[in-house]
Amino acid sequence: MASQDVQTARSAYIAMELAGWFVIVPLCIASVLSGVVSALGSAWGLVRYYWVTVKLVITVLATLALLVHMQPVSYIADAAAGATWASGEPHGLGTQLVIQSGAALLALLVATVLSVYKPQGRTRYGQRKQQEQRAMSRVVTAARS
Repeated sequence: MASQDVQTARSAYIAMELAGWFVIVPLCIASVLSGVVSALGSAWGLVRYYWVTVKLVITVLATLALLVHMQPVSYIADAAAGATWASGEPHGLGTQLVIQSGAALLALLVATVLSVYKPQGRTRYGQRKQQEQRAMSRVVTAARS
């Protein structure tokens, strides 16, 4: 974005599109899918704890935002691949890309903090499931006695 070399800027925008569509987007979609599968297969569950649910929402929203974000990336890359590219071509789209990338980084940091600290707090569904498990364990204990 700040390069004075037009060829460097052009190739960076073209590479950004390729990396976005063929690496970042598939990995983002894989993140959503693996997160859902992991949550369903673990004791944390998908909607038993607020932190898991919030993390799922963040990941889904980040994936949708990435797909929207890729449109200006593709536009700039197509313009950079054209024969009439000038060094100041993006006209503010470059700034938009930086701001959106910063927001994506913030979303990733929040999701990471939630994963590391796992704040307690069950959803209503999680509370109900916990009560059912306690009731079942009482029944099993009483049956053994």
